[in-house]
Amino acid sequence: MEFPHQVRIPLIPPPGRVLVLQRSAETVKKIALLVTALALTAAAASPALAQQATAAPAAAKDAATKIGLIDMAKVFQQYEKFKDLNEGLNAEAKARAEQRKNIAEEAKKIAEEIKAFKPGTPQYIELEAKFAQLQSQFAAQEKLDGVNYNRKQAEVFEKTYVEVSNVVSIYAKHFGFTVVIRFNSEPLDTEDPSKLASGLNKLVVFHRPQDDITEAVVEYLNRQYGKTRTATETTPGAPVRK
Repeated sequence: MEFPHQVRIPLIPPPGRVLVLQRSAETVKKIALLVTALALTAAAASPALAQQATAAPAAAKDAATKIGLIDMAKVFQQYEKFKDLNEGLNAEAKARAEQRKNIAEEAKKIAEEIKAFKPGTPQYIELEAKFAQLQSQFAAQEKLDGVNYNRKQAEVFEKTYVEVSNVVSIYAKHFGFTVVIRFNSEPLDTEDPSKLASGLNKLVVFHRPQDDITEAVVEYLNRQYGKTRTATETTPGAPVRK
């Protein structure tokens, strides 16, 4: 059958379909409200986020590594207490050397006396035994003095190093250095090939003057030691340093 004209038939969903559509509309409305709430929350939090973003570079800057350099050889050379301790140690070593010198001179004297006697005679045997005894005494004393000197010198170096390290730690914490590295501050020696080769192998190729804390540490150490030495010298009966 043919229709005289087109008839538009309305699409009417079944009853169950209407309920589903209503629920879908409510869900869309809830999602829209939720999105709006999230947008408002983000807008309110944006100043705080912006402030955190601004503070982040500053925090990173504060946490940046700050490297300091120190010439430990120069510190030891210029530290007055280390010089005094070494002078005392060398004076003691010199006194011990004088004692050994007396033994050597006595042995030399006996060596001259023994020439006047024939080998095998009682006088020769007596002097020979005495000479051997002095030789043994000199060798034992020389070895013992060397061991004692090396031990005391090691103690001086150890105590000085610990003292310097403590001062470096205090200085670094005060001025914000995160690490302090040993280096050689001496300029290249172009006259001596061996020293030049050593200078070319320096680990630190470039540094800023303010990174070198050597002079500051030396000045502090000498100032503190000066106070202690002055107090010692003014004590009644204390030896006066020449």
